Amino acid sequence: MSEAILPFTAMVLAGGLGTRLRSVVSDRPKPMAMIGRVPFLEILIGYLAREGVRRFVLLTGHMGEMIEEYFQRSFREGVDVRCRREESPLGTGGAVKNAQEFATDPTLLVNGDTFFAADVKSLYRFHQDKNAGVTLSLRYVSDVSRYGSVILNENGMITGFREKDPGAVGPGWVNAGLSLLSYETIQGLPSGRTFSMETEIFPKFVGSGRMAGLPQDGAFFDIGTPESYEAFKAYVDEARIDFQTV
Repeated sequence: MSEAILPFTAMVLAGGLGTRLRSVVSDRPKPMAMIGRVPFLEILIGYLAREGVRRFVLLTGHMGEMIEEYFQRSFREGVDVRCRREESPLGTGGAVKNAQEFATDPTLLVNGDTFFAADVKSLYRFHQDKNAGVTLSLRYVSDVSRYGSVILNENGMITGFREKDPGAVGPGWVNAGLSLLSYETIQGLPSGRTFSMETEIFPKFVGSGRMAGLPQDGAFFDIGTPESYEAFKAYVDEARIDFQTV
């Protein structure tokens, strides 16, 4: 077990409908898509646990009972996994606000369908150094059209976003699905309604001087399409990494 345990909770967004993946994964929520003998979500948590994260809150929704039942058992020694279900779809922002009681300062927000082999300790140090309200992990990709892109200045501060656009092809920096949010940021989120962190909250931080971005170059997979799902399965098989070992 890693000696450097990180002093924050990870909230994992695991409530999406997974409509693009439904042709190959129809009997379970997307984060529970099987990678060999274990669900994707177990691999994701296993990686982050190896990085030093020990407390997780899974933000569930669609077919959330399957996630809850799977992780109700003792997951692994030294790793605490809890669930907070949304009774109706709240969006990524509403799901975070719904779990505010579990928030720490900062809180790691994780996309439950994205694997990024990030250096989480470096992300945490960078977030502290910048005194940021939000810090995104960034990954350079050859085609940003599927993700939208992030504009970063020389000081590591985010100055703009370009939305997803099938016509806007080409390389660039994208949000890699790991971000650190200060407790103040979570406390300030609107209550009692559905909203998106990506489209409503993050753009408001642009120009505030409190939104940072850290480029890293680890392996990056979004399992949201059948093609990318197969690519991640091949990566795990070829890399032969034991993600279940903390």
